[in-house]
Amino acid sequence: MRYALGIDGGGSKCDAALVEETGAVVGWGRGGPTHVYYDPPEVVAASVPTAVAAALSGLRGAEDVELWVAGYLPQQEEGRLLGGVGRVAHYLRADEIETAFASVQEEWGLVVLSGTGSFVHGRTPDGRKLHCGGTGPILNDYGSGYEIGLRALRAAFASHWTPARRTSLAEAVPRALGVDDLRGVFRLVYIENMNRRRIAALARVADEEARAGDRIAADCLRQAADELADLAVEIVAELGLAGLAFPVIAIGGVAQRSRLWWDRVCQRIAAVAPAMRPVMPRLQPATGAALLALRDMGIPWSPSLISRLVETEPLHRPPPR
Repeated sequence: MRYALGIDGGGSKCDAALVEETGAVVGWGRGGPTHVYYDPPEVVAASVPTAVAAALSGLRGAEDVELWVAGYLPQQEEGRLLGGVGRVAHYLRADEIETAFASVQEEWGLVVLSGTGSFVHGRTPDGRKLHCGGTGPILNDYGSGYEIGLRALRAAFASHWTPARRTSLAEAVPRALGVDDLRGVFRLVYIENMNRRRIAALARVADEEARAGDRIAADCLRQAADELADLAVEIVAELGLAGLAFPVIAIGGVAQRSRLWWDRVCQRIAAVAPAMRPVMPRLQPATGAALLALRDMGIPWSPSLISRLVETEPLHRPPPR
């Protein structure tokens, strides 16, 4: 039996999906973040091996298994990270854009990623590409979880200024961060240097408060969504996609979990490209990477294969963070 191993790393976690030739997901592993600019080297270095080891943990005689691996690993680290994970027959270097398209079995369109960070990627039927964003919290991260979390923090601290700025975020943010009040939040931000990932996690708090009816929290999400939608609209114009029917693929925790944020982005894109088609993947990016490895094996993406992946993936992957 050959196995496909899909690896997907990001700003908050690394997932690894182990898939049989039949399309059954049989193992899943999760490690820490993989972005070297935001976390200590020792944390990042352990993320992929942790995820891969957990994905393979249920296999008997894993050292004799033939693995076809797909994912994006630092080039200088490929040998070390893949060493000891079985007999690697082939490694396909595939970034999060390729795994996003694979996760929905599409070849072109828009990929809109908003998780800890963000970007928009466009691709035409003839292979032309345009990529905007993806260079971190200082240089952009437009519309990302980090941007929403930062807006939520600022809104919480402005809540007492005037009645018009009153927001439930003033109570919800300290509660989510495990401190008593905004003074505790102030200490986390300025004394303990609260990191990018923890700020990004506040996007979920903003979404919860918005769904509960808080106007300021909803504004945080809409304004962030507009920032990324602006990039998407520009890409549509630059690539000449406006008159075409194309998928807009949601990737990342914010894009896939915040209905308010996603609806806003889609409305903005639909205003310039009425035939656009919002696509919410049924498979995680790590499984999309495994699909690429399966294709490398010569296994076609048949409807029955996709159905089996969709059925078995939830049995193994941990709940979303």
